[in-house]
Amino acid sequence: MTRVFTVRVVTASTTASGRPASDGIVRRSSATLLGLLSAIASLAFVLAPVDHTATTYTWPSGQPEDTTLPLLPYAPQRMDVTFSCTDAASLGNGTLLSTTGPDGVQTAPRGLSVRVSEGRVTATLGQSRVATASLTDTCRWRVVSNPSGTTVHVDGHERGRTSERPAINGLFTDITTATGMAVKVTPDTRFTSDPGTLKIAAGFVAIGALVGMLIALRRREPRRPRLLPHRWIRPRPLDGVVAGTLVVWVVIGAATVDDGYIVTMILSSADTGFVGNYMRWFNAPEAPFSWFYELYRPWVEISTTTLWLRLPSLIVCLVSWLLIDRVLLPRFIKGRLTAARWAAGGVFLLWTVQFGIGLRPEPWVMLGSLATLALVERGIATRRLSLVACAVVAAGATTAVTPTGLAVFLQLLVALPAAWPTVRAYGSRAVAVLLAAGFSVLLLMFYDQSLDAVVHAVGVRTEIGPSYGITGEGQRYEWLFDPLQGGLNRRLPVLLLWFGMALVAILVVLRRTPRVATAPTRRLLIASVLYFAALALTPTKYTHHFGVLAGIATLLVAVVVHAIARKALQRSWQLSLACAGLAITVWVGIGAPLRWWFLGGLNVKWSDVPPGVAGIDAADLALCAGLVLAVAGLAGAWRWLRTPAWFVPVVAFGVVVVELGTMAYAMVPRAATYTTGAANVAALSGDPCGIEEWLRVEPDISAGMLHSIGLPTVNGFATNGSFPRQGLPEPYGSAEAPVWHSNGRTGKVTTSWHQLTDGSDSPAAPPVVVPVRGTGAVSARVEFGDRTGKVLRSEHVPLAPEWAEARFDPRNAAVVRLRLVDERPGDGWVAAGAPRLPKTVPSTDLVPASEPVILDWVGAFTMPCRRPPSVADGTVEPVRYRFASGPSIRDVGSVSYIPSQGGPYAPLMQLATETPIPTYLRGDKLSEPISVFRLDYPAPMRGLRMTQAHR
Repeated sequence: MTRVFTVRVVTASTTASGRPASDGIVRRSSATLLGLLSAIASLAFVLAPVDHTATTYTWPSGQPEDTTLPLLPYAPQRMDVTFSCTDAASLGNGTLLSTTGPDGVQTAPRGLSVRVSEGRVTATLGQSRVATASLTDTCRWRVVSNPSGTTVHVDGHERGRTSERPAINGLFTDITTATGMAVKVTPDTRFTSDPGTLKIAAGFVAIGALVGMLIALRRREPRRPRLLPHRWIRPRPLDGVVAGTLVVWVVIGAATVDDGYIVTMILSSADTGFVGNYMRWFNAPEAPFSWFYELYRPWVEISTTTLWLRLPSLIVCLVSWLLIDRVLLPRFIKGRLTAARWAAGGVFLLWTVQFGIGLRPEPWVMLGSLATLALVERGIATRRLSLVACAVVAAGATTAVTPTGLAVFLQLLVALPAAWPTVRAYGSRAVAVLLAAGFSVLLLMFYDQSLDAVVHAVGVRTEIGPSYGITGEGQRYEWLFDPLQGGLNRRLPVLLLWFGMALVAILVVLRRTPRVATAPTRRLLIASVLYFAALALTPTKYTHHFGVLAGIATLLVAVVVHAIARKALQRSWQLSLACAGLAITVWVGIGAPLRWWFLGGLNVKWSDVPPGVAGIDAADLALCAGLVLAVAGLAGAWRWLRTPAWFVPVVAFGVVVVELGTMAYAMVPRAATYTTGAANVAALSGDPCGIEEWLRVEPDISAGMLHSIGLPTVNGFATNGSFPRQGLPEPYGSAEAPVWHSNGRTGKVTTSWHQLTDGSDSPAAPPVVVPVRGTGAVSARVEFGDRTGKVLRSEHVPLAPEWAEARFDPRNAAVVRLRLVDERPGDGWVAAGAPRLPKTVPSTDLVPASEPVILDWVGAFTMPCRRPPSVADGTVEPVRYRFASGPSIRDVGSVSYIPSQGGPYAPLMQLATETPIPTYLRGDKLSEPISVFRLDYPAPMRGLRMTQAHR
C-alpha cells in the first residue's frame, strides 16, 4: 500500500481562514498609523512656511509730485529716505518731505517732516525733533524707519533716533524739479501670503490620512446601524411650517447686526487673498476663526443681493431642523412626540428668526453643535469609535468658526465619561484616533496664514480691544435686559431656555423624567450650563452671541414639554407652579419692544414700545392669564386643562407670528418706498441695488432754491453778512439763498412766502429743506400756506448748536415761509436759510455702481451693488465718495475712521476734504437712512513705482 504525504510549506503564520496573520495586524494597526500620520502632518501644517509677498513703493519715479499714499497699517514696515544737501539747497526754505500732508501741515499724528529753513535741515516725527544739521556742500542724509524705530544719519553718522515709526498717508514736497531725493516705502503686508509647497503637502497628507483612518475604523467595527431613521426624508406638516416661516423671513426679515460688516470683509478678500476684519484692527485676518467665510467667497462672487446672501444660512437652519427633528429628539425622548415636536418647531423658529438668517456665524455654530451632539450620542449608543472621532472633528470645525464655538468642545467633554468605555475598548489605538481628530482643527485655523501671522493678528485684536474678559460678562446681560439693546426678540428665547434648564434640573434631581432618556438629558443640561461659561470667555459681550445656544435650547425646551405632557408633574400644585413660572418668564420676555437692526424696524409696530392691546401691555396680559390658570389649576381645573405643556409652543409660535406679521404689515404704509422685502422683490425683478433703487441725491443745492414772493419782515436780524458758515452748504449766504441770523440780539423775522413747485405734494417728491441752527432762548417755525397766503399749518423747527437741515412734508401747501425769534439779548443765537425743494437724481447717476466707495458697515448690506475700497498691497484705495449710514446711527459705524481702532478709512479721512451731498429716500420724505459725502484729496495717487517680491 502506497501512502501519499502532502507537505505544506508555510513561510508565515496564518489565520484560520488561510490569510496571513500579518494582514490582520496591518488592518488593526492601520487606523493607528494613519491617525498618528494625520496628527503629525497637522502639526507640520501649522509650522510649515508660507510664501510671503512684500511690496515696495519707490518715489519719485520722475519729477517730484505730491502723491496720496494711504498705508494700512499706517506706519510702514520699512522706510528709507535719502537726499543730499544739494537737493535741500535747491529748495531754499520749505518742505523737502512730509508723509502726512502738503506744506508741512500734519493731517495725522506722528508724520515725518523734513524741512529746510535758514540754512538748516530739520527732521521731525510728529511734534518731536529727531535731528537737525546745517547745510554743507557735500552732506548726505538718510532717514531709516523699521520696527525698531526711526534713525537719522548724516554723512554716515547717526544724528538722531526715536522708537516711533512715521505714519504715512502721502508723500508731499515743495520741490518742483528733478533731484536725487529717493523714498522707498515697504508697507506691512505680513498677512499677504500663499501656502508654501511643504504646507500644501502637509495639508493633503493630514486630510488623506484622516479620511483613511476613519474608513479603516469603520471597516473594523462589527455593527453598522443606520445613522438616519427610515423615511427621514419624508416631509411632515411641521416641516412645512418651519421651512415656510424661514423662507418668508428670508424675503422680508430684518438683517442681523453684522451682515454689512461681514459682506464687506468677504468682498475685500478678493483684493487681499485672505478674509480680514476689514472695518478695524488694520484688516488683520480673522484667523484662527474664519474658515466658514471661505465658503461665502465664491457665493458672493455670484451675487451680493440680500436674498442670495441669505440662502446659505437658510440651508444651515433647515439642516439643523432635520437633525433636531429626525435624529436628536428620538434620542432624548420616547413615545409619542407630538407636543415635543411642535414645541421644538416653535422654539427653533423663535431663535432662528432672530439669530439664524444672515451672515453671522451663530447658525453655523448651531449646526456644528447639533452635528457633534448627534455623532457623539450615536457613538455612545453603538460604541463606535469612528462616530466619536467624527464628533471630535465636527467640534473642532465648529470651534474654528468663532470663539463662541468653544462651547461645542465643552459639550464634547461632557460626553467623555459616557464615551469612555468605547475609547478604552480600543486601547492605544484610540489615542492616535482622537489625536488625529482633534488636531484636524489646525487645518482650518491655519489654512491661509502662518503661525506667526495668526499670533500677531490675535495680538492686534487683543491690544486694540474690546476685550472684556470674564469679569465683564455682566455687560452681556445688562444689554439683554436693556429695552433698546435686548428687545423682545432677543430676550424671550434666552428666558425660555433658562426656564427649561431650571425645570429639567428639578425633574432630573427628583427623577421625574417619564419617557425621557435620563443620561443624555443630563448631559444636555450640563452642556447648556457650559455654553454660558464659554460665552463668558469671549472678549466681546454682544447679545447676538446667544444665537449659538439655538440648537441645545430647542432640544432642552422640547424635553421639558415632553416630560410635562407625560405626567412628570402629577400634582395640581406642581402643574400650577410650572404654569406660574412660565407666565413670569413670558412676562419678562415680552415686556420689551421688538428691536430690529438699522432699517429693519422702519414702520414696524411695537418697535419702540412693548406690544400691547387696547393700551394694555401684552406682557401684563400674559402674566395675568398665566396666574389665573395657575390658581384655577389649584381649584381642579387641570382635570380638564390636562397639562400646561402646550402653553410653550403656543407662546413660541404666537411670538413668531407677531414678528412676521408686524414685519409684513410694515410694508403696507411703505409700499412706495424702501423695505427689505421690497428690495428683495425688486432684486428678483432685475433691480439688485437694494436701497439705492429709492435713494436720490442732490448734486446742485442752488437748483432747488424756491422763488420768493414779496419781501421779508426783519426786526433786529441780519441778512447774510458775517456768521459761522462751517457746516452750511453752498450757496447759502448769497442773494439767491439768503440766511437770516440774530447774532445774539433780540428780534424776529418773518420771511417772504416762497412758492412751491407743482408736484411738491407727490409722495415721490423730496421734502422742503431748511438749514437751521440755534441755541438758548430762541425759536423757529415753518409755516405752510395756500395760494392766497392763508396759513394752513405751522410746525416747530428743531434747533441744535450746529448747522442741520430740517425736513418737512409740504403736503397740499402752495407756499412756505419761516418765523424766527430771539427773545433775550446775549442768551443764544438763531439762524436759518431760505427753504428749498431739492432737485434730485438717482444716487447711481452721481456715483456709478461700478465705482468703489467707502462703505459704512452699518448700511453696507442694504447696498449690494457697492464695493469697498481695496486694501491690497499695504494701501487703502483713495476713492472719491463715502456712503455712510444716516445721522441717527452714524456714530455706530465710526470705528472704521478711528486710527486708534485700526480703521482702514482713517488715512483717507485725514487727507481728504469732505463735502456732504444731501440724500433723500423716494417715498419717505423725512428719512435720511444713507448719507453721501464727496472726498477731495490734495493730490492723486501718482508718481509711484510699485515692485513686489516673494519671500
